[in-house]
Amino acid sequence: MLLVTMIVIPAIPLLISAAIGFYSFAGASKRFAISSIRQAAVDRTALIDEFLHERRSDLESFLALLPEDALRGPKAQAEVASWLHSGGQVFQDMGLIDPQGRHSAYAGPFGLADKDYRDADWYKETLQNGYFISDVYLGYRKVPHFVIAVTRRIDGQVWTLRATVNPTIFGNMVNAPGIGDTGEAYILNREGLFQTNRRSGGSLLERDGYAYPAQNENLVSFTGSDGGEDYLFASARLNDGKWRLIVRQKEEEAFQTVVMAGYTVILVLLCGGAVIVVLALIVSRRLSETLRGQAEAVSKLEGQLLQAARLAELGEMAAGFAHEINNPLQIMKTDLALLELTLKDVTDVCDNREACGELKEIADQFQIQIGRCAAITREILRFGRQDAPHVEDMDLAEFLPKVGAMVQNKAQVSGIDVTCEVAPDVPRILADPGQLQQVMINLLNNAIHAVVDRHGSKGGRIDVAAGSDGRGRAVITVADNGSGINQESLSKIFMPFFTTKAPGQGTGLGLSVCHSIIDSLGGELTVASTKGEGTTFTVRIPGKSA
Repeated sequence: MLLVTMIVIPAIPLLISAAIGFYSFAGASKRFAISSIRQAAVDRTALIDEFLHERRSDLESFLALLPEDALRGPKAQAEVASWLHSGGQVFQDMGLIDPQGRHSAYAGPFGLADKDYRDADWYKETLQNGYFISDVYLGYRKVPHFVIAVTRRIDGQVWTLRATVNPTIFGNMVNAPGIGDTGEAYILNREGLFQTNRRSGGSLLERDGYAYPAQNENLVSFTGSDGGEDYLFASARLNDGKWRLIVRQKEEEAFQTVVMAGYTVILVLLCGGAVIVVLALIVSRRLSETLRGQAEAVSKLEGQLLQAARLAELGEMAAGFAHEINNPLQIMKTDLALLELTLKDVTDVCDNREACGELKEIADQFQIQIGRCAAITREILRFGRQDAPHVEDMDLAEFLPKVGAMVQNKAQVSGIDVTCEVAPDVPRILADPGQLQQVMINLLNNAIHAVVDRHGSKGGRIDVAAGSDGRGRAVITVADNGSGINQESLSKIFMPFFTTKAPGQGTGLGLSVCHSIIDSLGGELTVASTKGEGTTFTVRIPGKSA
């Protein structure tokens, strides 16, 4: 569930942003493609209109410069031939038509010198409008062509100059490159007949089977399918609306940027999705490990707190036990005093001096052991007290040997040699004896554990020493030749609940409490250790006069 959530949450904005970006770009790209093909139609229309206008102007100029004495005969023939030559390859032939509708002069390869055009529709329209640009037709020569004709009134009669435009040159100009690989341009008349060849199929005077929408404006654009291909079209009026220029391009090419954008978006989504999935896997795994570790830490902490609570209860119980033990000890001590008085009376009249001496030694030993038990219970009571610290003037030369005696038996059982050396110049300190005793016993117990862990029951050594650091502070060191502490653990040694002991053998609170006690006295507790060689704890406490 966590993995799915981490994938879905970042995937949603990625999909939304990709969709918005794609549709925005696609819309802009389509508008640009439509604008481009419309502009191509406008430019191509302007080019064709300019071409037709220039050809009309050429013919009007020729006819305007024709002298009146050169309307017929060889002189007229020479003029027309000169005009055809000066027109270059644009005109295929040219003829001067008299007012009766017959050629008075003709230049060209088609043998039309005697043709009579009085009944030709184009001739009649030329006379009516003053000029005429025809559709492509077969005419007398039975070859597809179209003509441009202009008129001039001379001496009240209308003379006409007609020229045939080279369809190849005109068609190449119309369908010139510049609209992409699949783009093409062609001209249709009102009946839908091709006025120029079309590259994708369609010859002059063939009918285009595509149903074009009505040309209600000078320029329209639309899309459609022709021959199984989808096209983007632009259509413009030509030749006073008698012609229609069509510019078209396959949508696949026109909208190629949209398609590429789609592929790009898909690629980005795939890559982004892969990154999201990988990151989700990594993060979820680390998060799961972190949560698992925290759960284990919480569980361990709960166990340590339970153990600490048990120890606190045990401390209270130990203090109670010590108090209860003191009562029979007092009775035993009283009875022992009575026994000693009785032995003294009996000894004076006793015949067996040897037996009486042994009884006296037994009574003395009872006295020693009762005193020892009383001393132990006093220390237990002092150690277990929860009262506010009671600061006293302490002499470490007297205090430290007593603390050492409390763990002496435990150390001897483990084969550990414990020494205690107190320098004569050690300063007196102000501290709570119970708290300082707690610190020292904890350090000594830790040392015993480390020594046993390395040496077993022989070869262990613990050295307790006290002296001055020359700055008025008392310095107490507890050094052992135990197993030592690694560098990683040294940085955590005074943290609550941290322990290097095996589970169930330590709470991790001892050194933390010791550090707090020494810190409350204005001193410091430090440690130096080498793994496999031993550990030295150093306690520095301000002297009484410091």
